[in-house]
Amino acid sequence: MAQERTRDVVLTYRYLRGAMIALLLMLLLSVVYQWWWETGHSCWLGSISAYYYTPARGVFVGALCALGGGLIAYQGHSAEEDVLLDFSGLMAFVVALVPTEPDGRCGPNAYTQTAPEIAAAVRNNIWSLLVVTVLAAAVAAWLGRPGRRDPRRPRSTRSVVVSIACGAVVLGELVLFLVLRDRFIALSHGIAAVTMVAGVIAVMVLSASRAEERHQGAADGRGSVYKRVYMALAAALAVALGVAVVTALAVAGFDHLVLIAEVIIIVLFGTYWGVQTKELWDLRDAPGPEARAVGPTAQ
Repeated sequence: MAQERTRDVVLTYRYLRGAMIALLLMLLLSVVYQWWWETGHSCWLGSISAYYYTPARGVFVGALCALGGGLIAYQGHSAEEDVLLDFSGLMAFVVALVPTEPDGRCGPNAYTQTAPEIAAAVRNNIWSLLVVTVLAAAVAAWLGRPGRRDPRRPRSTRSVVVSIACGAVVLGELVLFLVLRDRFIALSHGIAAVTMVAGVIAVMVLSASRAEERHQGAADGRGSVYKRVYMALAAALAVALGVAVVTALAVAGFDHLVLIAEVIIIVLFGTYWGVQTKELWDLRDAPGPEARAVGPTAQ
């Protein structure tokens, strides 16, 4: 019975990881379909977020919400990874539920919304998200109280610092929503998108730092290979994020640079998630101490 339960847990984590890659692919395909079929491949919007105001809205919102839920449900290899994954997952919900400013490049359509309609949707969506987040945080705090905390995930100074940094962003978004609603609608989408990706980059760096430890005892140097791959992907993702931010804030004359950078970000994250899935899959199936060191919760 114990072996069957372990197998169920491992398979669940594997399918969860695979589903998250599928969600990223679905988001890209929805944007491409909108460009190719709906506009006669004649008009690109300036960002992926701008496709909220097109028939791609359902996939955009659904994929990001499902991705956010997956990131929150997924357990990292350390306490700080868990915090960062939860934070990035929460920010994915904000990105999905608070639209960016409308992009008029391809003209109005049936999905175009007025400012009052956008404000009403944001109030509805964020209040729902806020209530569920508070309830989830209360349950997590109860499960993490002394006597119930997982001894394999001790709190460290680094995890406390990460928690404070992520909490400051969430608090800032909350203050904007409660006190400066108009500024929240104008700014929160961009803040959430940038910090979501920044959280993922931090997770990639942390995963890279422990790659050799996960493969301790392996004679083929796999840990070093995975470490280099993860660091390279993290660096490339940071560059793409920087280009997207600088372009959105200061660069004019290349209308689609943000869109290109966002596509690169999605591809890089999907690549990292796929490579790490392969790594953890092999670790779990490997005989000996490597598999025991990882265990089902790392899958």
